[in-house]
Amino acid sequence: MVLNTLGILLPAISADLNLSPGQQGLLGSASHWGNIALAVPLSWATSRFSPKWLTVGTLVLATACLFLQSWAPIFAVLLVGRLLFGITNIAQAPARALLTRQWFQAREVIIVNGLSNVFFGLVVGGGLALAPVILNAVGGDWRTTLRIFGFYFAAITLLWTLVGRERVIKETREVEPEGGMAVLKGALSHRDLWLCGFGFIGATMSFSAFLSFYPTLMLEDYSIALTLSGGILASGVILGGVGGLGMGYYAVKWAIEGAFLQGLAVIMIVSNVGMILTGWVPGLFLLSLMNGVAWAFFPILITVPFNLRGIRPRELAVAFSFTMMMTSVGTSLGPLITGFLTEATGDLKLALFIMSFTSVSLIIAGMTLRFGIQPESRETVEPAGGG
Repeated sequence: MVLNTLGILLPAISADLNLSPGQQGLLGSASHWGNIALAVPLSWATSRFSPKWLTVGTLVLATACLFLQSWAPIFAVLLVGRLLFGITNIAQAPARALLTRQWFQAREVIIVNGLSNVFFGLVVGGGLALAPVILNAVGGDWRTTLRIFGFYFAAITLLWTLVGRERVIKETREVEPEGGMAVLKGALSHRDLWLCGFGFIGATMSFSAFLSFYPTLMLEDYSIALTLSGGILASGVILGGVGGLGMGYYAVKWAIEGAFLQGLAVIMIVSNVGMILTGWVPGLFLLSLMNGVAWAFFPILITVPFNLRGIRPRELAVAFSFTMMMTSVGTSLGPLITGFLTEATGDLKLALFIMSFTSVSLIIAGMTLRFGIQPESRETVEPAGGG
């Protein structure tokens, strides 16, 4: 929610701190720089820790980063706050992968990731819809809005501390590989992991570009209020989250994952282009819903690391973090390239038009990935234990 609602707050932030388009692009990408630089070494280091308490620690730090951003007197402090917030986000990724491996069989992971995508859609979509409402309610004060987000994070931290649990699996106890480079080599030697990451890059580039700059485009070119443009974006994100659960499950069940990714990529490109060429509100909602449907690819692609042949727990933590790093590469490049394209051409609409076509990476991934659960990726789960 915090990462993806910056576009709603950006006009107010820019007016307060007098930001150029390039600085706006830097701000939109800053939360992902640490992910790109530190995802693999952080996952290697933090995968040794308890997944429950790793999550608690990263949530506490993330909360502190939000309050730092809300206080920021100058652009540089705000930039550092966004950067540190992103680092806490990627540091938690190994815990997510390990907890998923602990609690679910391989055949269930697509459903788990589908449900995760549902929550992503509800929270991010809800954030896009509510952020302009909150912003208006506090008199356009983006700092107070970020503080409200900070209290939301504090509540999640407390909730997870109380209810989070771990589970012991035989695989972890009996066949954990040696540490050091063996873990990194075992994780990063899989061809399909790199193809999966490449697929994510293009899709997240266009997604982040639109989240950061689309509200500004609608406000400046079509006089569409931030509240309405936030609702337009939210409708697609929510539908994509909810719809991805069933669509991803049946794509796997019918073994059509590759063709599915290719078709969704085409829908994503067409809907993105349409959304910048019209100011007709009913049409924008329809195009946003189409774009949301295209995000049904997410549960399929994010499940790839869990099904790599012979992948082991700590290797999975690194592989999953690598995948999240690749999403951060795309998410970072999206607003950054859009901002500087806008400065170079003086035309935000043209910049977003160009960014609409980066999702072609999904077509390539759909054509080259080998899908399906590998026999060696299954594990036996012991009866539940405490955490």
